[in-house]
Amino acid sequence: MNSISYWLDIPYVARPSLENHANTDVVVIGGGITGISTAYHCAKQGLKTILIEKDTIASGPAGRNGGMVVEGRSSDFANTIKKVGLESATRAWRDTVNARELVVELINEHKIDCDFKRPGTLYIGASESDAKSLRAEAEARNAAGFPCEILEKGNQLKESVFDVALFTKNDCLLHPVKFLRSLAQIAESYGAVIYEHTPAISFDAKLVTTKYGVIHAERVVVATESDNLHALEQNTNLIRSQALVTAPLPSDILANLDWTIGEMLWTTEDTEYASVRRIDNRLFICKALPLEPTSEDIETNKQWQLNKLKVFFPKFPQEIEITHQWSCRMLESIQNHPYIGIRNDCYEAFGHSGNGLTNGMMAGKMLAEHFGGKSLSELYSF
Repeated sequence: MNSISYWLDIPYVARPSLENHANTDVVVIGGGITGISTAYHCAKQGLKTILIEKDTIASGPAGRNGGMVVEGRSSDFANTIKKVGLESATRAWRDTVNARELVVELINEHKIDCDFKRPGTLYIGASESDAKSLRAEAEARNAAGFPCEILEKGNQLKESVFDVALFTKNDCLLHPVKFLRSLAQIAESYGAVIYEHTPAISFDAKLVTTKYGVIHAERVVVATESDNLHALEQNTNLIRSQALVTAPLPSDILANLDWTIGEMLWTTEDTEYASVRRIDNRLFICKALPLEPTSEDIETNKQWQLNKLKVFFPKFPQEIEITHQWSCRMLESIQNHPYIGIRNDCYEAFGHSGNGLTNGMMAGKMLAEHFGGKSLSELYSF
């Protein structure tokens, strides 16, 4: 079994490290979702851009997620309304819808080969309390102009073990590493310069120092998350998740899985959180893990995930090989929205709470638009 992310288990030749001093308009620290998005959008609008990554592109959380591009925050829309009010919740949710569509637009515009699909999301309920929450959530979303549909057992859900599910038809799946590494190449075609295996030793508003050279810049963007110590002071928690990917399932088994619509599902906030998706003929499942897990924690989590697959899909094989198992650290925003701001005259974006493929992509676009003359308050909902 591989301990590397399934997405990163592909051939790759890294770019060279920085070799000399450099001058640029924008330097981006971090080659994850936010960093690549920032570099792409800055370079596309004509800004001289350099990105440095301490390892390889998408080697951190960007390459360890589920490849799910979905609308929404880490909290349900109905609960977000309770926290911040209808107007703010609606603006924040619309940002994520726009971010999802931004990803789709980039894939279509540049013909990015990243195993893209748009099967929609099932948000499933396993109890009477879940069902009540899902109905309230659907009512709140539809009233605010975010279409979704409640599916019932014995009707749209056919023989499913779920009594009720909320279906969002426009949510997407992709291969996150293929997507980001392709977008990095496209950024380079617009003039961005990317150096890998080039960690930043120190930085300030105009200067980034690396082991191999110094970069002078008009603007410095810190696009790191789990390694950003300052981020932990900004109403965020450092969390960890564990993901498993199964070996390819036989076609007859796949055909008998009670997955009647969509190819990904999420549990509600009222139950212990898990997310599941199809990857061709494999299944992926992700669950929270203690921040500093023991070997016992990891094994217990693995068994929980396998048991959960058997709950979700009663015809799932009793024995199945796991080919990939990995964990990922990320920042969860306590206030349920990512942080985009300025500290010591450097720009930062973090706290995407597991929704980096939407929040991180939009953060990069917003930063580039800000450098083009728009105020952050004009661009950012909170």
